[in-house]
Amino acid sequence: MSRENLDDLKRREEEKRERAWDPLQRWRVLQETIAWAESQATVRRNTPARCLELERVKLARLASQ
Repeated sequence: MSRENLDDLKRREEEKRERAWDPLQRWRVLQETIAWAESQATVRRNTPARCLELERVKLARLASQ
């Protein structure tokens, strides 16, 4: 299959999927997805406090060598 045929197939399939959604259903699912994402725990590994803590540990190791 050529690239143009694949692009056309992809576009047709996306259009078919879009037509299957009821606007109210789409809105409800979008809201549920946003609520789920907001309820997930924040990753804490790259906070400024954690970076400073790692820097202190590294500096302490260098000072003890």
